[in-house]
Amino acid sequence: MAGSFDAVLKQLLDACAPDWVGWLAPLVGLPAGVAADPLDPDLSTVRPVADKVFRLRPPAAGLLHLEPQSSWDGGFPDRLLLYNVLLEDRYGGPVHTVALLLRREANTSGLTGDLVRRSADGREYLRFGYAVVRVWELAADALLAGGLGAAPLALLTDDAAPRLPQVVSRFADRVTREAGATEAENLLLSCAYLLLGLRYDKAVARTLFHGVQKMRESSTYQAILEEGAVMANQDAVLALLGERFGAVPPEVEARVRATTDPDRLRAALLQVYRVAAPADLPL
Repeated sequence: MAGSFDAVLKQLLDACAPDWVGWLAPLVGLPAGVAADPLDPDLSTVRPVADKVFRLRPPAAGLLHLEPQSSWDGGFPDRLLLYNVLLEDRYGGPVHTVALLLRREANTSGLTGDLVRRSADGREYLRFGYAVVRVWELAADALLAGGLGAAPLALLTDDAAPRLPQVVSRFADRVTREAGATEAENLLLSCAYLLLGLRYDKAVARTLFHGVQKMRESSTYQAILEEGAVMANQDAVLALLGERFGAVPPEVEARVRATTDPDRLRAALLQVYRVAAPADLPL
């Protein structure tokens, strides 16, 4: 899943890995309380890079592989298989793969959790199993009560839609209590704001978080949210450059990080696949 939402989730996964592993573990048949360590998702000589990979700690074994998706991609199941096989080749297995569908636009009847290949005579020669999590089908209250790092997903559920202001307020209150005035608080709130854009108009998100700002005198939400949006767009530009060219020169990365104008960053995203080299990107 490319773009700012991908960058936001990667930030959240890096900062809140235990919460996400704890939430995903039962979905792929792993024991409750399993611990894991993040691994480098770069698959070395192969161009694709998996979104997030964890090494499971004993008594569990193998890897937990997560691929968020916000829009339908016809090659998604095949890519899951490719990542799964390459990850096992590099790190060993088993590899537990989870397709995390963030909205209905990513869904299709073909995403069954099984990828089957048959020969011309109908004989099955390959079967790959993976878990599918459709976020809109989940219970908002369960997400709000679980690991704080995965709680922003509650805002994308159908369950939350008819009571979205209350769900946002509960989420923000919990972040305030448990994260306090820290970088974690800023990350969680800005990620939640950006993820709302997957399902709701930006004006709705601004209204909801403006209400939260009034309830909390100690926070300046607009500054936090604007900084989070800029960082997410910077990450998205660098990720797409890396996907296309394999490596981003340090001087180009410095230019991207120095650009804080959201319009210029969005324009750069559209230009990534039109330039001949990273240095040609207009910023």
